[in-house]
Amino acid sequence: MNAQMIIHGIQAIVLGLSVGLILLIIRKHAPGSKLKLWVLLAGIAGAAYLVMKMFGVPGESTFSKMALAATIMLSSNIMLQILNLLLWDYLLKKQVDVHIPRLVIDIINFIVLAIVAVALLNGIFGVKLTAFLVTSTVLSAVIGLSLQDILGNLFAGLALQMERPYKLGEWINVGDEEGVVVQMNWRTLSIRTRSGDHVIIPNATVSKDIVTNYSRPDRNHMCRISVGMAYADEPGKMKRIIISILKKMDGVLDAPSPRVFLSKFDDYSIIYDVRFWISEYHRRPELENAVRTRIWYGLKRNGLTIPFPIRDVTIREVSAEQEDRVNENMKQDVIRELRNIELFKPLSYDQIDELAANSSKLLFSKGELLVQQGDSGDSLFIISDGEVEISVSDSTGRRTHLVDLHRGDYFGEMSLLTGEPRSASVTAICETEVIVVEKSGMAELLEQESSILEPLSAMLEKRMEDLSGRVTKQTGKKKSVEQPDRKEHLIGRIRDFFGIG
Repeated sequence: MNAQMIIHGIQAIVLGLSVGLILLIIRKHAPGSKLKLWVLLAGIAGAAYLVMKMFGVPGESTFSKMALAATIMLSSNIMLQILNLLLWDYLLKKQVDVHIPRLVIDIINFIVLAIVAVALLNGIFGVKLTAFLVTSTVLSAVIGLSLQDILGNLFAGLALQMERPYKLGEWINVGDEEGVVVQMNWRTLSIRTRSGDHVIIPNATVSKDIVTNYSRPDRNHMCRISVGMAYADEPGKMKRIIISILKKMDGVLDAPSPRVFLSKFDDYSIIYDVRFWISEYHRRPELENAVRTRIWYGLKRNGLTIPFPIRDVTIREVSAEQEDRVNENMKQDVIRELRNIELFKPLSYDQIDELAANSSKLLFSKGELLVQQGDSGDSLFIISDGEVEISVSDSTGRRTHLVDLHRGDYFGEMSLLTGEPRSASVTAICETEVIVVEKSGMAELLEQESSILEPLSAMLEKRMEDLSGRVTKQTGKKKSVEQPDRKEHLIGRIRDFFGIG
């Protein structure tokens, strides 16, 4: 055994120990990595080369050259894999939060390995690359011209993935297409539109067009709708009504707060620009529809109407007798509803008639809040059509459903007779029409006939006992102990509220 064999044997031992140590480190810090395979293959190739050197196989032999080239190639790949883990995955991604697309990393690795392969062909195997380079240049030109669209999409995709103007799940607009991003690859962008269709857009087209991202810088998005109102309606009043409607709507953000601007004076109406913010862009059509619907109901309850365009029309006059007949039928409907209310049983027909004359009918849309728990009020609501939900909230904001009320039911009697703040929230389950009995109507009755005060308070006391039992059953919280002179207490509160001596 000569000195050359001893040196190569020591090199083989060192190589084996190095491979074992590297495999141990990889097993501990990167157990799922494919790096173990590449290290093992490089170790085998290096060991094969050293064994051949030990037994005197000349370095110019084909097998020696192949073993050496494989060792260098595999070692280069190992260095690139380690660089990927340290630079791309750890330093940039975890420490700096910079995400480099995998395609970019793979292209860089391919270019480096191609350079190493060319160097090995020239340095170890002595391959002359001049003719090859000339041929490859011509071939590259032909391929480049044939695949210029694909290559354009490829490089555009690389640029888009590095800039990251959007990501999966975000709502964007590209040209005439709007949708949520469902897929991004090296050639195309896929979005799902509101109609449920998938639209495939080439990356080259995306890079040349204007991209609007509705999910950045945050999820909040401003919506705008136009409302035209009559010139006779005061702008200040209009703005207050619309803003009050928006502030009570689910899905409309409180901050930034809704705004209403007088936009322009049109031919037949004043145009108001209504602006409000939402955080669920995918619900934009639904929320805009809800806002328009609520505005219509709110304006109608306030005696306001959206004007029609001015046209030449043939007018059919409605006679005064017919109009009086319509109003009388409506009043009789209100009287029938009032007479069916247990609270008003002590009232005579004439008193019911007078109360009906001071009452009004209002219409609420589905999901609209009729009254809010804790708000002040002095009116009673009778459901003439539709259905409402009664709920209460505790100090933590936890909401408890109490009961659903239907046609013929009523609520708000404590506020009407004592001015007590609303003890529960009432929400319309569907389109609901209610008769509203105001304090002013009750005040006229009590002023003319104070004898109805005692029977009214008795009916109110009975109603309170029923409601108290229902709340205790639903919430599990018992109300305060009843006062022994509750009826007298109620009479005193009613007298104070209406100023009766």
